[in-house]
Amino acid sequence: MRKEKIFWGLFFILGAIFILCSRLGYLQDISVFSLLLTIFFAAMLIKSVLHLEYTGILFSIAFICIIYARPLGITAITPWPVLGAALLGSIGCHMLFPSRHRRWKEWHSDEPFETVIDEDDGTSVYHRTSFGSTVKYVNSDDFKYARLDASFGAIKAYFDNAEVKDGRAEINLDVSFAGVELYIPKQWTVINNVSAFAGAVDEKNRNQSDGTVSVRLTGRVNFGGVTVIYV
Repeated sequence: MRKEKIFWGLFFILGAIFILCSRLGYLQDISVFSLLLTIFFAAMLIKSVLHLEYTGILFSIAFICIIYARPLGITAITPWPVLGAALLGSIGCHMLFPSRHRRWKEWHSDEPFETVIDEDDGTSVYHRTSFGSTVKYVNSDDFKYARLDASFGAIKAYFDNAEVKDGRAEINLDVSFAGVELYIPKQWTVINNVSAFAGAVDEKNRNQSDGTVSVRLTGRVNFGGVTVIYV
């Protein structure tokens, strides 16, 4: 919550600075549309730095370089070279600096085919996939927390065999250039608190919540998608 407040505070401060500079004539060669894009990508850069999200950091810088290519004299590397560099840099950073959340049992898949994991789980589940496709069945009689990391791959996670005893659970997502499908019991209430950059969280089928279980979705989606499918 504190990081979110810092993000929005800096966002509005940057907006105020850009508006004043444009009215004072310091940014005469820059259009209003470019200013708005600059504020947006600068805000995303700050947010990505606060969360140490490499994809957001590199692509925010890349888009700012594209906007100011002529004033900076870097038209030779825009737009595709700088976007390609951001993509390769993101891949490299994810390989060298993987997620720090390793408190739970991890399955890491680098295989180019779909792998199925169907085993007993505890109250907390950690599952990570990169450059591959996995199916994870969450089998828990007291499910409370799940961490799903996907980069340049896909995860299908089934929660229909998970029991939430205290009525509350959390699914934390870290998705970059990947797709995640969450198969959720239709009786559960899903609260979406995911932060998305060039991505989205969608829902399929209609849920029939009975109010007994509430699951909160948290985390980040960058250049990817998450689909909640009620079963």
